[in-house]
Amino acid sequence: MKDMPPPIPPHQEEARTRAVVAIGHFLEGLYDPGWRNVLLRWLARYDGLEAYLYLEDDPILSVRNLLARHAETLKPADPGRLAADLSALPFCRFRARRSDGKRWEPLAESFTTFCGGVTVEVWEAEGPHPRQDVLQSWLHEQFCAAQPRSLRD
Repeated sequence: MKDMPPPIPPHQEEARTRAVVAIGHFLEGLYDPGWRNVLLRWLARYDGLEAYLYLEDDPILSVRNLLARHAETLKPADPGRLAADLSALPFCRFRARRSDGKRWEPLAESFTTFCGGVTVEVWEAEGPHPRQDVLQSWLHEQFCAAQPRSLRD
């Protein structure tokens, strides 16, 4: 296998850096900063995938854009609705396979770890992987687990 694909262009890297800051601001505007760590940990699992995708499918930019749409409603975010919308984002449909046939499992390991420094085959499937309902439940569980104990009881 070849080395990793070329790095993303500097303008995309800048946009990604600004998007991470914007994600925090949008979550504050949605009165739900509790999502911040959940989303950043989840997005870290997809880090490196952006090198294989078109700009509009970049995971960080996609999450920022989704949160911007939610923030336009000027209402607190409903955790279940937000988890459903996040799990339906286009980047969740991308899958990867190494030359040894092993497939990437986003909830089990990060994309960067999976790649192990080599180029992998990436393709867009018809639906998210894991399935949208599984991903939605996982995101919602992560959000609930991240809440202070007083809010969970």
